[in-house]
Amino acid sequence: MNVSECDSCGAENELLVSSCAYCGNSLIDDAYVEKESDELEELVQQCSSWIGKYEGIVSSIGSLNNAKQMDSVSATPIFGAMISSSFGSKAMSYSEILSKVHHYLDLLEIKSSNSSVLREKVAQFKKRYDRAQLKEKETHKKKVRLIVGLVLATILFIAFCLFMASLE
Repeated sequence: MNVSECDSCGAENELLVSSCAYCGNSLIDDAYVEKESDELEELVQQCSSWIGKYEGIVSSIGSLNNAKQMDSVSATPIFGAMISSSFGSKAMSYSEILSKVHHYLDLLEIKSSNSSVLREKVAQFKKRYDRAQLKEKETHKKKVRLIVGLVLATILFIAFCLFMASLE
């Protein structure tokens, strides 16, 4: 049988209880609680940081393209490392950022099962992530509009040049 002994009264308690059933003494080591709290704080900070990085790359066409190009370039075996270094040391791939966001959100969601405060924080992170996903869609639409505009401008320019050439 899995039991722990109370430091105060010596009674045996099941491992799942946090305080002694006989004297009420805490069976949880304070160092463990502090370590768990520090780890949780680190998880919250990391999650916020990675969501912030995602929010940053989806806010501009250039950043989003660079992050997605890092994915495709890193898959190139020979020149991948050389080309990816041209993006700079701070450049991150799109899939790496999303992977980290999902990783920390998942960990926090698991840890939040016993804490309403943490569940609220996870909900806030998910709202930030959802807003960033909408921003990514908007950025993609801007990119498409820009490309269509450039193609139309090029066609109009060519048509204008042909028209001017036909007048001579």
